[in-house]
Amino acid sequence: MNTAFLHSIYGKIWALLSILALNAFVFNPWTKFPYTFVILIAAVLLISYGQYNRLTELGFHSRYSLPKVLLIAVGLFLVVEPFVDFVLQPFTNWITNSPPDYGGFEILKGNTQMYQKYLLYTWISAAFGEEILYRGFLFQQLAILLPQSKYTLPLTVLLSSVLFAVPHLYMGWSGVAFTFCFGVLIGLIYIRFHYNLWITILLHGLVDTLFITLAYTGRLEYYEWVSRWWTHLF
Repeated sequence: MNTAFLHSIYGKIWALLSILALNAFVFNPWTKFPYTFVILIAAVLLISYGQYNRLTELGFHSRYSLPKVLLIAVGLFLVVEPFVDFVLQPFTNWITNSPPDYGGFEILKGNTQMYQKYLLYTWISAAFGEEILYRGFLFQQLAILLPQSKYTLPLTVLLSSVLFAVPHLYMGWSGVAFTFCFGVLIGLIYIRFHYNLWITILLHGLVDTLFITLAYTGRLEYYEWVSRWWTHLF
């Protein structure tokens, strides 16, 4: 597709329909975790390539070398994880007056085989799948769909974060609020590092790897302890 078509009314309709279809597919009853996101990843890659004849607009570009991407991602993790644990999660627990429901992850406790499987699934669905869909693809399609102004980028971050948060309703409203705020944070990082999707994929994967590891070792109460500490502090 040429640039003129993408920003024509037909291109905007195509972008809107793509957004609606792919986000609706997240809730389809026929495919399960992680296969839903395997299909979504393939769909995003095909749609993006069909629009631009390349994947750089999704964030798959070589602005940074591989060692630099790894260094940035690990450095961000060391900063973001404490902020998420000691500020973001307790804050969203406080405003919703409830902790997220992590009961679905209790099956991982002490189960090495399940832990290894969930680690793989998490990297496929959360790290790659969610970042490709909610950062790369949505930023790309909303840039086509929304009128260009000083509000376009903030609105893109907010809309992508809302769509990112909704599928996490299984964790309760506190989980949705936390995921929305986490989405905003990741979206800002995506922008700050020149829309490099490899960085947010690695960062997201590292954050979720720690969570899955805590579930496996039976230490998810860590998040509750942090929330209680935050509540007493304030």
